[in-house]
Amino acid sequence: MTGASVPVRRARYGADLLVIASVLVLLAFYYVGRADAIGVSSATRSWVAMTLRAVPGWAHFLGAALLLGVLPVVAARSLTGLSLRALGLGPGNVRAGLLLLAAGTPLAILAGAIGSASPAMRAVYPLFPAAAGGGFAGYAMVQFLYFGAWEVLFRGVLLFGLRPALGGTTANVLQTALSVTAHFGRAINETASALPAGLVFGWLDLRLGSIWYVAILHWIVGVSMDWFILR
Repeated sequence: MTGASVPVRRARYGADLLVIASVLVLLAFYYVGRADAIGVSSATRSWVAMTLRAVPGWAHFLGAALLLGVLPVVAARSLTGLSLRALGLGPGNVRAGLLLLAAGTPLAILAGAIGSASPAMRAVYPLFPAAAGGGFAGYAMVQFLYFGAWEVLFRGVLLFGLRPALGGTTANVLQTALSVTAHFGRAINETASALPAGLVFGWLDLRLGSIWYVAILHWIVGVSMDWFILR
């Protein structure tokens, strides 16, 4: 089944509910499944946490896979009727995707190196320094649960899932806007870069017909930054 074959009425109705469902899983992940705590402080008050207590690494990564990956895909399949392939979860244009990986991997590593030099980024990453230090290769592989699920939600479910109702450009802008707000509480340079990155990532995914090539590059950026910080 392709996006064009989904009835317009169902696509529009499903799109509204899909955005709401995506916001709900983001709320749950932000406040319940965090690897750290977000709080506030002022001249008259001491620091107070606004989120629940930080969870262990295994809970954070599994929670990401469930809340940002599995549940949104189930919702998208039910609300829009789109197949996994139509949601960008298939292989897409393999040749173009592999060329993107070949060209993009050095740039992703460079981006990780640049990010690792930022004191604000070092204050946040790696999310679990002890786990990364104990066996970085295994830690890096587990991290794909987070990066892969992130791409599934924003560039898969929201981008491809909303395209039949909104069109590719508007769906890309909407998923980018939500992904930027999901970065609130991180370093300002990370949050600001999420705007152009989200638009470019979405544009690439639409042309490749798959999220996985960009997901791998996003993962390489995060993993390489952690590696440079821990050196």
